[in-house]
Amino acid sequence: MFRTLVVGGGIGGLSVARELTRRGLPVTVLERAPKIEAVGAGIIMNPNAMAVLEENGLAACVRADSAPYLGRDTCDHRGRLLATRDYRPLYDSGRLVRGALVHRARLHECLAEGLPPGTVHLDVRIRALHADADGVRAEMESGERLAGDLLVGADGIRSAVRARCFGATEPAYLGYRSHRFVVENRDGLVHFTEFLGRGQQIGLVPIGDGKLYVWTVFTSPRESRAWALESAAAFRARFAQFTDGRVLNAFAQLASTDGVICTELEEIHQTPWVAGRAVLLGDAAHAMSPGMGQGAGMAMEDAAVLAEELAAASGAPRALEAALARYERRRRDRVQAIGRLSRAVIDRGQITNPLACWLRNRRLKREGRDVARAQTTLVELLRWPR
Repeated sequence: MFRTLVVGGGIGGLSVARELTRRGLPVTVLERAPKIEAVGAGIIMNPNAMAVLEENGLAACVRADSAPYLGRDTCDHRGRLLATRDYRPLYDSGRLVRGALVHRARLHECLAEGLPPGTVHLDVRIRALHADADGVRAEMESGERLAGDLLVGADGIRSAVRARCFGATEPAYLGYRSHRFVVENRDGLVHFTEFLGRGQQIGLVPIGDGKLYVWTVFTSPRESRAWALESAAAFRARFAQFTDGRVLNAFAQLASTDGVICTELEEIHQTPWVAGRAVLLGDAAHAMSPGMGQGAGMAMEDAAVLAEELAAASGAPRALEAALARYERRRRDRVQAIGRLSRAVIDRGQITNPLACWLRNRRLKREGRDVARAQTTLVELLRWPR
């Protein structure tokens, strides 16, 4: 059977380790951080992501400390409702697995707890990686050496595996940055609620335990350092166009911006994902904008498909090549379609022209009235397995 070395202990790396171990395939995860912990705030576990967790036995762990993903309300900058996507009929009919809204740290905990002790090696500094016809070898700065049959790069948007085994692929900056933080859910929000403004957007996401995950997207030239993090007052002033009470109540809880994360929104367009015995998954292969909340979902789908193909290959060296080719073939069109849609969702919130914003809002209201069509689209996008 194939022995797999995974570089990266994030969502993608832990997911593929879970998928491999449950199929009886040996796997070792190499993680640079000294402990498993999430960088971020909340995370949207769409129905397809939760369906993967239902299959691999970790859904109950995530659901135990989360909020159900019942619907998504889209509002204008003043809080006037433009459209609602109600997921409950799709859950009740069995057409989709129930989604969840959760703190990112909780997801990491569930994935890590789902692995046998010793699977994840922490505080690892990799000195050298080799992946050739004879197998895979990793040499650490500590002098430790590990060998396997396959190398999986699950090490994020600035993947070292991608750089070493595939060559340089620079992330494409989208022209936007995003803030993320968690506060109390004082208004008792139940739905994921987004507010679209002019060149800015805000999301309020209940994530369980009385907490609210807050995100923003704002247009920002790459060279800009005007991130509104100098004070809580400056932060609130940057988003002054949003006057809905729910936004104001969330922002009012910021005494400072010390806990606010600000990141660039970037994409990776990598071809190919497979080079000999090295393979990429998740953000290392196809980082995308957060418009659909599908970064984790795509990584988890990748992990399930890759593990399925490896298990079917039965450890034969020549079968490995075919298994990896099938993995990329099965995943690429799906990932590219979700990536394009995610980018479109983000772009619509960054429109600045007042007339264009009015037309966008009018279109969203019109589309929201066609409930049957919206639900058909949701099922097509979010069902798993496909």
